[in-house]
Amino acid sequence: MTRIWRYILKNDTGFAPCVDGGILTLTCCKPSIRRNAKIGDWIIGYFPKKFGQGRVAWAGQVSEKILLGVYERNHPGRRDAIYRLVGHEASGAEILKYIPNKHHEEKRSQRDKSGVNALICEPFCYWGGNDEKAPPEIADMAYYFIGQTTKNSTPDRVAALKRWIKNRKGVCGAPRNAHEPPSSLKHIRSHTSRLPKC
Repeated sequence: MTRIWRYILKNDTGFAPCVDGGILTLTCCKPSIRRNAKIGDWIIGYFPKKFGQGRVAWAGQVSEKILLGVYERNHPGRRDAIYRLVGHEASGAEILKYIPNKHHEEKRSQRDKSGVNALICEPFCYWGGNDEKAPPEIADMAYYFIGQTTKNSTPDRVAALKRWIKNRKGVCGAPRNAHEPPSSLKHIRSHTSRLPKC
């Protein structure tokens, strides 16, 4: 059955998820989702509850699931492509080298690598700091605890989520709390300026 993964996006810096070039990827953080989500599953990232009930930062459907080293090879230079393949273990598992960057600390690399995969989502809508209230049919799916959940992922709720995203595709805002100079967000602003209001 198709599942809807939900979690709290505590900090939204434009790194995880990453929407560079109008493509939404999740390659760092949330290792359990990246290990276990299947193609066709949905993911919703909620604002913390202190910002209000049911506020959504992004939602998307997993369309591709690839190993982290393969992701970096296929998307070199992308801000979240920070694990380079340098070999394989006897089991076939990737041996990855952390690529120093200003977005993500090396001390988090073991946790990141435990997620194994990079997820690419299409369709998706990323509201960032603009946020969007979930529709009534799925409003009670908001999740405000540590970790993530797929509870109550029914076919009716999946259908409601699809209907909601159908006319809200793409990048519709900038990261809520980016810790970077405003100039680094030009790639997002220029993209959103060409989109209709989501």
